[in-house]
This record gives sequence, C-alpha cells and structure tokens, in this order.
Amino acid sequence: MAKCYVCGKTTKVGRSVTFSGERNPRLFKANLHRVKAVLEDGTVKRIYVCTKCLKAGKVVKAVKFS
Repeated sequence: MAKCYVCGKTTKVGRSVTFSGERNPRLFKANLHRVKAVLEDGTVKRIYVCTKCLKAGKVVKAVKFS
C-alpha cells in the first residue's frame, strides 16, 4: 500500500452513510503522486508524496537536464 514519504499519510477506513441511515464500509485514499525528488542527502529518488506536502513545499523536485 502506498504511503506519503513525508508525513506518512495512507488509506483510512470509514463508513458511507446513505439517506436512509444505512452504513457501508468505504476507503478514504490519500491523494498521492509519484514524484522524482531530491532527498536530504542529495540523492534523487522517485517517492510517493501527498498533494498537501507538495503544496506546502516540503519536497524539492528534481530538475530535468536535457
């Protein structure tokens, strides 16, 4: 199962409630993206990061050289 490399966010289990009050199990999946990032030690690696961490600037994306 995929997990955010920065904050550890992963899939959560909950219930969906219908109009009649019936409860059914469902999954709340984290919005994860696979990005090429520069890690703390300077290496470049593909990691899964949630969009919240991407928008907050907690990840430095690797730059493409052509």
